[in-house]
Amino acid sequence: MNDRYAKYGAATGIIFVALVIIGFLLILPKPPDLDSPAQDWTNYFTDHQSAVRTADVVLSIGLLFFIWFIGTVSTTLRAMFGNPRLPTIAFAGGLVAVVSLMVTVGTSLVAAHRPDQLTPGVTQMLNDIGVLLGVPAAAGIAAFFGAIAIIALRTEALPDWLGWLCGVTALAQFLTLGVPFTDTGAFAGDGALGFFVPFLLAMVTIVAIAIVLMQAKETGAGITDRVRGAVSGAAGGLQGRGPGS
Repeated sequence: MNDRYAKYGAATGIIFVALVIIGFLLILPKPPDLDSPAQDWTNYFTDHQSAVRTADVVLSIGLLFFIWFIGTVSTTLRAMFGNPRLPTIAFAGGLVAVVSLMVTVGTSLVAAHRPDQLTPGVTQMLNDIGVLLGVPAAAGIAAFFGAIAIIALRTEALPDWLGWLCGVTALAQFLTLGVPFTDTGAFAGDGALGFFVPFLLAMVTIVAIAIVLMQAKETGAGITDRVRGAVSGAAGGLQGRGPGS
């Protein structure tokens, strides 16, 4: 293992965000409003079948990098913080988000696979499933950023400004709780508060975390040295408590 590889692992967060922007904001055509008739959704997936498929494939590749990123963040914070509880919570929250987003992408792929063979109601339902899964995904995202915020604000492992940014981002995810109750307005699944504010804050914060961790590898003791030190310390403690202790 080399610090260079840990640095590359942190960079996967930036790659993930780039792929999300490419797939979701650049390739994916603008969908109908959530309160549009079911036939509009059939027309959307029929007319833009190739673009939707391409966007979903790009997003699927992005999830690979996000999995790598949360693993890197968890391992790095465990070594920096010296306590596995909060890094483990961050890792678990990230995995919950990944699973929810995988299903969201999957339902979109199903809707775009044979759109001419699905009834409009089924197509709309598939899209609704993808949108509403953003609510449990937000719980995982909030846990991910919340745990990092606590670590940053409790210790000197990360800068305070990153802790506050992660805290605000974690709290912003709760705005999605309004999504199940409306399909129009700011709190809808395509609204400013129900989607765009939590989404954009999450993307910005992931990039910020990636940059901070990449810079941390360049100064002071590397993450490898920290891990080795922690392992050596634990081994020494066990030896000191031999059979006679």
